[in-house]
Amino acid sequence: MVKLPNRELAFVFDVAGVLVEWNVKALYGPLCGHSGRDLEQIVNYVLGPSTQAEISRGMPIEPLLERLKHRFPEWKDEISAYWARWDEMFVGVISGSVAVAEEIKERGHWLYVLGNWGRDEFERARPKMPFIELFDGVLLSGDCGLLKPEPEIYAWAEQQFTLNPKKTVLIDDREENVLAAVNRGWNGIVFRDPRQLYRTLMDYGIL
Repeated sequence: MVKLPNRELAFVFDVAGVLVEWNVKALYGPLCGHSGRDLEQIVNYVLGPSTQAEISRGMPIEPLLERLKHRFPEWKDEISAYWARWDEMFVGVISGSVAVAEEIKERGHWLYVLGNWGRDEFERARPKMPFIELFDGVLLSGDCGLLKPEPEIYAWAEQQFTLNPKKTVLIDDREENVLAAVNRGWNGIVFRDPRQLYRTLMDYGIL
């Protein structure tokens, strides 16, 4: 990350993996443990990356799950559990990251969310995320049909939030997402844990 002037910067946070912990195995680990079904099959294939990408692009969850039940009838109960028991996959808020966001806000900077999440999932999680009120704007992949690291989603964020790329910092746990932002002229931090994030921002004189 380049040295930034310490005034009115825009910090764009990812959600899952940075502000909250969300893990499909938190539900399906115990579920498959009780049933004896193959955990890796359900989380990596039936409800794997392609299904998660469809949800994140804004596909309504219930019709999508109905299609999956027809495709994988032997997994019908497990597929139904995805939305019926979705809250069990929301492990919790990463309080250290929220504390960093609060301090950034206190320093007079802008805060935004840019997440690969469907709107249905975000609204379901929202009561568990009171910290969202800290943020000046939220852009979800499900609202625009684009996913990080696709360049177009960063352009969309620039327009929606009136961002100056040189004064914008993406904080994301996926390196490919940060690299895509950097390629557009943003600054970026690959998130590992709240302590690492805080120390990085201290090193750059932001906190």
